Amino acid sequence: MPSPSNMDKDIEIGGVDPSLSVFSYDCKLGERATSDVIVRLRTIHGRDDWIYARSEILCAKSRYFTLRLCDEWPTYDLVDSRYCVEIICDESDIEHHVNLLRMLYSNLEEPVGDMWHSVGNALGTLKVATRLGCDAIATKCARYLEAVPWEEGEEEEILKALPAIVSSTRKLVAGLGAEAQPVLARLQPVDAASIRNVFLSAVHMATSSESKSYSSTSSKLPRDLKAAAQEKVEYMLDEDDDAPLLIADEELKAALKAKFLDLFESFKFELSTLTDSTR
Repeated sequence: MPSPSNMDKDIEIGGVDPSLSVFSYDCKLGERATSDVIVRLRTIHGRDDWIYARSEILCAKSRYFTLRLCDEWPTYDLVDSRYCVEIICDESDIEHHVNLLRMLYSNLEEPVGDMWHSVGNALGTLKVATRLGCDAIATKCARYLEAVPWEEGEEEEILKALPAIVSSTRKLVAGLGAEAQPVLARLQPVDAASIRNVFLSAVHMATSSESKSYSSTSSKLPRDLKAAAQEKVEYMLDEDDDAPLLIADEELKAALKAKFLDLFESFKFELSTLTDSTR
């Protein structure tokens, strides 16, 4: 048990932008006079930050704190009748825990997008929110991530972290998987079969014959549509700066072979017809 002298180790939570502190309670996070619980954020490297808080505020929006502060769960009865909840976390997650505690004190009905400032902060807060069973905050984090643009490095960060966060939620955050699906959908690779079909359709349009030998029910493709299809084929083949769109698998090769054999037969037929007409 820590000594009473360590009670003054509460972390500095001042300096917060007033726009981020829309408190819906009379007491504030870090206010010792109104607190009845200490949240200790500890790391394996010895960091031990103490934050004064009010138990009913923590329990109102977090199932984790509800369980930790219930009568059945053992707690440390410290000086001044305060209780202690210890949370072991990585050094990099300390600020995300503090940010989440601030949000527990805020009015979540108000816009809170500025609380994250960046994709990285929102992702870190989402990780903590799932761990502490904060449904409303986790949902807002997921919606924020889905709504804002991402840099390439942020996409990699989300792709690495989000599936693990969702799979670790268990029953703490109900429905987070559904909220995260729009985010994950932006990261999923494009379906190879769909890309193949688009490419083959473009090849078909780009090489369609305008011959009069076509049946009367066959409509001819406008020249501008053919030109657009030809540009599409060229782009998909060699002008995409990103990862290759097409996978040259056996199915694609077989489809192209059949298409060009058909073109060759059409060319032979047209050439034969032209030769016969000149005799």
